[in-house]
Amino acid sequence: MDSLLAMFLLIGVALVSGIWLADRRRQDLVRSLKSAQKDLRRVSLQRDMVTQSVDEGIIAIDTAEQISFISKTAQEILGDGKHTLAQVERIFGIEPLVREVLDHHADLLAQTVAKDERIFQVSVHAFPKNSQNAALIVIREVTELQRLGRVRRDFIANISHELRTPVTSLRLLTDTLSKELATNPALVAELVAKLRQQVDVLHQLADEMMSLALIESGQMPIRLIEVRLNDLVEATLEILRTQAELKHVTIEVQIDKELCALADPDGMRKVFNNLIHNAIKFTPAQGRITISAIQVGENIQMQIADMGIGIPARDLPRIFERFYKTDQARAASGVRGTGLGLAIAKHIVEGHGGRIWAESVEGKGSTFYFTLPTCER
Repeated sequence: MDSLLAMFLLIGVALVSGIWLADRRRQDLVRSLKSAQKDLRRVSLQRDMVTQSVDEGIIAIDTAEQISFISKTAQEILGDGKHTLAQVERIFGIEPLVREVLDHHADLLAQTVAKDERIFQVSVHAFPKNSQNAALIVIREVTELQRLGRVRRDFIANISHELRTPVTSLRLLTDTLSKELATNPALVAELVAKLRQQVDVLHQLADEMMSLALIESGQMPIRLIEVRLNDLVEATLEILRTQAELKHVTIEVQIDKELCALADPDGMRKVFNNLIHNAIKFTPAQGRITISAIQVGENIQMQIADMGIGIPARDLPRIFERFYKTDQARAASGVRGTGLGLAIAKHIVEGHGGRIWAESVEGKGSTFYFTLPTCER
């Protein structure tokens, strides 16, 4: 009897121990599973943070050729809705690239695609063969890079064009000068005057290119102080008035002598010089230029109006671009500029927190406006 009882006790202890061990293993397994799920969520969150924060659109394609993941950037590029691989291939015209990767396991293929005036670099990458995904599509917008590339090419072309004319003129003038030096003093004097004009053109081009480079790189700081606009205009006219008198162009200044603006005097002298110089240059003899200013809220609005050849409506949006010249400006007899003055004026005005624009009627004249902060802020 005692031995039977002892056997039952041993069996009971064994069962309890087995149940306890099984429960312990279950608890360990649950903890391991929860830990694995937590690690998986952390990895998934990190993946989402990385893919959603990059500028590139990312689309993963699984082995069944379905989209298994699409980043926020890719959704913004493609538009709202549920997207399929066929849709993506059609929108970007990349079906040959995708097929080459999926069917023949090409490592990496890419092409440039234009879509709705935007330009994208689309690349298709192959996943390892044992992966759940088969391909990765990466969409990178390169619209701004393409634009900057065009700007750089246009800049080189423009500067080459601007330099070619004075350099050619200098070469011809020096060749003629060397032949006529001893026999024709009057012609020599005329040639020397023309040489000086061409040298002045080169000097202006170099000076304005340097100014523009310094402004765009932030190396020409804007120091705002209280200035009387009438004083700044009159200081500029001291230099330009002779040019106006030679053309019999009248300049009227209609600015309250007490009107004050927060401005950088050196920078604003460049702006006034460029705008008034252009007004004189394009206004015919006996014409009139009016320089005025009014206060509009917390800003001063300057206005420089001329009676010149005017600017075609199609050219108005581009006149503040570097080296841009209208056909009228290029064809005007005896009128030559670098095409940088308005670009410099725009940068300086915007550096003051203002804006600059123009209105014009062909054959009747142009009016340039710009704003500056008042001293009363």
